[in-house]
Amino acid sequence: MQFEIELESSHLNRILEAARREIASPDEMLGSIGESLLRANRQRHEKGVDPDGNEWKKLSDLTLAQGDRKGGPLKKTGRMLASLNYQVADETLILGFDGARDATLAALHQAGTDPYVIKPRTKKALAFAGIVRRRVNHPGLPKRELIGFPDTDKDLVEHVTIDHLTSVLNRIR
Repeated sequence: MQFEIELESSHLNRILEAARREIASPDEMLGSIGESLLRANRQRHEKGVDPDGNEWKKLSDLTLAQGDRKGGPLKKTGRMLASLNYQVADETLILGFDGARDATLAALHQAGTDPYVIKPRTKKALAFAGIVRRRVNHPGLPKRELIGFPDTDKDLVEHVTIDHLTSVLNRIR
């Protein structure tokens, strides 16, 4: 008994060329990964949990006494979450916060802060939650991680990459 197999390599060459082009210029794939990671991080932010799923520390009673809260921590105006975005440039994906102010605040919340003193800049006193003081000894911001790369995100990147490459290869028919 004998079998004869004939291989047409032109289809294989087209597949390999498509894969090579995608690896050489991964912008579209990185954009898909960025969209997926952005969505996952925004969902965690909405839930008030860190990348590992642990709840952020609750707001202090003094902060709650100020009123006008739309939700839990980091949700007073919604601006910080709105400034969370991604960029793709030069084969690099960056997920972070736009704007100097929001990026600075996000970094302070990401790591937390030590206690610090707050003094008025333009007035003689500070007013917060019905309390008026010339200076305030702030206890510091608790650590509330906003961005990370837990195993769930690693799995997400793997699945998005596989789906993207499969889609690219399926176009070669």
